[in-house]
Amino acid sequence: MNGRTVVITALTATFLGSLYFVYAPSTFPNMTKSASKAPSGVPGLEFKLSQISKNPPSLLVTLKNSSPGLSFTLLKWGTPLDPQASNLGVFQLIDAETGEAVKSDILKIGRKMPPSRDDLQEISPGTEHAIEVVLDKPWMPRKKPAKYKVTAQGKLHGVWEKPASELATEELESYADSPFSDRAFSTEEVLLAVE
Repeated sequence: MNGRTVVITALTATFLGSLYFVYAPSTFPNMTKSASKAPSGVPGLEFKLSQISKNPPSLLVTLKNSSPGLSFTLLKWGTPLDPQASNLGVFQLIDAETGEAVKSDILKIGRKMPPSRDDLQEISPGTEHAIEVVLDKPWMPRKKPAKYKVTAQGKLHGVWEKPASELATEELESYADSPFSDRAFSTEEVLLAVE
């Protein structure tokens, strides 16, 4: 080999090695753990928001199960399906005109343990469940007309890959140990018009 071939080979090896370290998954778990966030969502489950009324401002919250064969049971606490969701900071609003976040009053709610069967939402394969959420709380700005960018974000507290009828009381008592507990969820942003 001549000198030129050695230099070209060395540069090529360096370049390919650099690409490997940039694009390959890390094999150093301690380095990736500190920079990574909680796992996101549950494969097959998705929350969606859409506006259904301008006065009072109301959203349709839809939970869709796109799995072809799995039923899921979700603990509603802290999700957009929670009857207290608008008091818990689940919905984030940004004034579309000013770009400022709307401050909401977040209540601390005591929950009866274990969760009741009424706190669960079962969703069969390929189906959707929808509820209406009226954003008429005292923390909502009184400015009218107005437009807000809205998302829903938080963490799931309990999700099981089975129908609610198959959940044992012990599983409800230890909902934090459910397979998808502590997974983050977020929706796409929707525009909410208020009149």
